[in-house]
Amino acid sequence: MHDVLAARRAAAFKAALRFLLAIGVFLAVSIRAADTNLPPATFKITGYGLFGDLRLKRIIKLLEVPKGRPAYFDANFIEDSALILKSKIRQDGYLDPEIILRVFKDDGTKPRYVWSETEPLPRPLRATEVRFRIKKGLLYHYEQLQFEGLTALPEKKARAFFIETSGLVPLKQNRVYSPERLKSSVANLEQELDRMGFQDAKVTVGRLEQDDKTGNVNVRIDVVQGQKFMVRTVRREVFFPDTNTNAPVELRTNVLGVTYSKWWEQDFNHSVRTNYYGRGYPETAVTLQTERKDPEGTNVFLDLLAVVKTGPRVRAGDVSFHGNKRTKESMLERRVPQQTGDWLDRLKAEKGQYRLARLGIFDTVELNYQTVSSNLWDVRYDLKEGKRLEVSPLFGFGSYDLLRVGVEVDQYNLWGLAHNSQLKLVQSFKSSSGDYTYTIPQVLGGDVDVFATANALRREEISFTRVEYGGGTGVRRYFPQTATDASLRYNYGILQATEQSASFVAEGAQSPTVGEFILDLRHDRRDSALYPHRGYQLLSEVEIADDVMGGEVNFQRVELGGSYHITLNDSEWIHLGLRHGFVTTIGSTSNNLPFTRRFFPGGQDSVRGYQEGEASPRNAQGKIVGAETYTSGNVEFEQGITPRWSVVAFVDGVEFAEHISDYPGNQALFSVGGGLRWRTIVGPVRLEYGYNLNPRPRDPVGTLQFSLGFPF
Repeated sequence: MHDVLAARRAAAFKAALRFLLAIGVFLAVSIRAADTNLPPATFKITGYGLFGDLRLKRIIKLLEVPKGRPAYFDANFIEDSALILKSKIRQDGYLDPEIILRVFKDDGTKPRYVWSETEPLPRPLRATEVRFRIKKGLLYHYEQLQFEGLTALPEKKARAFFIETSGLVPLKQNRVYSPERLKSSVANLEQELDRMGFQDAKVTVGRLEQDDKTGNVNVRIDVVQGQKFMVRTVRREVFFPDTNTNAPVELRTNVLGVTYSKWWEQDFNHSVRTNYYGRGYPETAVTLQTERKDPEGTNVFLDLLAVVKTGPRVRAGDVSFHGNKRTKESMLERRVPQQTGDWLDRLKAEKGQYRLARLGIFDTVELNYQTVSSNLWDVRYDLKEGKRLEVSPLFGFGSYDLLRVGVEVDQYNLWGLAHNSQLKLVQSFKSSSGDYTYTIPQVLGGDVDVFATANALRREEISFTRVEYGGGTGVRRYFPQTATDASLRYNYGILQATEQSASFVAEGAQSPTVGEFILDLRHDRRDSALYPHRGYQLLSEVEIADDVMGGEVNFQRVELGGSYHITLNDSEWIHLGLRHGFVTTIGSTSNNLPFTRRFFPGGQDSVRGYQEGEASPRNAQGKIVGAETYTSGNVEFEQGITPRWSVVAFVDGVEFAEHISDYPGNQALFSVGGGLRWRTIVGPVRLEYGYNLNPRPRDPVGTLQFSLGFPF
């Protein structure tokens, strides 16, 4: 009987335990479901300026906020975020910031904390909202920066490793000090000396004085340069494992006489390896040894030995692709020059990697090798396909068009063949335009893109309304060795000019159909497309229209252009621009020339004392009729005030002629002026005024130009 009661009690206890466990699971699931239905927790950062707050918020989102966006933030999230904020603010030169926390807890209370690294927040803590308010404190900045023992570099160039040296006004924001910045600057200066051949150079902080009342920091940098290392000769020994002797097969001595540095050594080793890669030795290794070292005055001359071990000769096995879910493999195979059975050439395999990446349809393209045997390797391309659709807003402004807005829609990897399409729609106060381009990349030999276009434009020019629509097809190739982009296309369309004001005069064909070939060449050696400070650019466009090409008119139009940019120092630059164009009607009358194919100089990117198109010929009645030939030039001096602001002074001029018979021109206009520029991530915002030195009747005295982008 006792055993029966004990068994019943045990069974009842187990049942009660199961019931309690079920209730616990139910409550946990319910609480979790309730939490997931709650709105996600939020945080806010203030006190660091509009753009500073946004930058810090992006950092916290990237590093701390989970992808699932939790309903509550805990104490760990708040403390870690505050630590990250303080670290970033200190890097900006505010060495003792204060971070005040306002925590909106789930129980309705709103406690306030002054965050401290040594005092943890109370736990447990569940916050639906957290507000970080930043008190920046004092900005620490370099007041004095001195160099001792530095002779290899001009002091101004050395200072650029520590502070912003461009600009006339030495703002504190351009001379920010922090321990992390100082450490990085010292390392960068030492690295620069290393590149210059000073292998034993040492850069240290000799003196550091920090004023906690003003934020002034005085630093002395001590430099011990040592001797400069020069390469006198390099003797090369090459060992092939396939030979029966340990003696080197090739012996060769190169006399170089160049500056030695770790970077030169890397380049030399790479050049030797690539030579043997092309012969099927993918494991080629190069080791440089010093055979002799001769100090002579301030230099040290080195005789080096390059030991080259090629490893076994390897053939390519299977060439495969992985990760191409939507992309057809047959298309990928045509882009890869390395073939199965050939000697394995790393350069060919890497060229295939480059060509696959250039298709623009993959986020990443990784090249990997898999060893089948010592003399056989498989080549594998691991691909990560990118998005198929991208929509981007467009924005711009100028004195003539005023505000321009639009949208660009890009489609990638159509049909799984890497075909791409782009639709661009733009609307301004003066024009409406639409352009569509369909591109088939890397055909006709592998490096040529084929494209088809369709376009429509309606634009109110200063003297007429331009209406153009049509389309065509062509080929494009980029030559990376010479930084040259070339395209040739056939275009068919209608070019219409209609009256828009009393300034319009009807001369030439007004609404013809045009069939033409257009050759476009662009050679760009500028250091930056947005902010060119050195280098040059050359442009040319040739249009040939003839009735045998399907149109109604015959003309030949050529436009050439170029720019040259000179850096005087860290804050002064000279910019030079030159453009020339002419149009002829060989074999036909001048009436065959469409009015819209005449030249209309003037505007924010041309002669800045005139509105767009206004610096062109006028007839006897003072009406703008356009030019058949012109030459324009720009000379500009830019002076940096701060890293973001600069002033410019310019002289613009144009010579033109209404008729080609007066080539190269019979009249000239000149403007002088100045302006202010603000550096942004999308290009310079420009406010400029051009004053006309020799205006004609009906010409303006001058024009105020407001625009976005570099003028030439």
